[in-house]
Amino acid sequence: MEHFEPSVSNQPPAWRLPAIIGGIVILAGILAFVVTGTGAPSTAVTPTATPIVETAAGHGDPGNSPPAPVISVTDAYQRWQAGNVIFVDMRTGDEYRQAHLPGALNLATPDLNQRLAALPPDGIIITYGDVNRPTAGQRGAQIFRDLGYGPVAELEGGIEAWQAANLPLERP
Repeated sequence: MEHFEPSVSNQPPAWRLPAIIGGIVILAGILAFVVTGTGAPSTAVTPTATPIVETAAGHGDPGNSPPAPVISVTDAYQRWQAGNVIFVDMRTGDEYRQAHLPGALNLATPDLNQRLAALPPDGIIITYGDVNRPTAGQRGAQIFRDLGYGPVAELEGGIEAWQAANLPLERP
């Protein structure tokens, strides 16, 4: 009787590398579709004649797009009272659930794109963060602007400045 021993190879199967590369290409395509295909609204919103505020020095991410404008708490509050603002909270979901600006959306809001696309023509998207992540509002504003939303601004001082001005917050 002959004894048969299977050959053992330290080489991975020939199909493994092409399968991994194919998977990466598919994931990259899905990401590109999400970022460019569904991320931008179909019509651009033109800025109002009222200036937002000067761009804050030192904000933004060098090497990427220029810093987004910064809006004061007072101007943001007035625009909120007029009903032509959408706040986007750039903090974590837990922090958002504890307290957020009135009507603020979180990045995890399921219908975020639809809500932002429904912004009135004279409206503005205002992003904000907190003292734990002081650049989150600016980065969020840059991302939305780069995706074609506009006008977009960062709330100066984040949620803490809003609270310090004794303005309303939503809590569960």
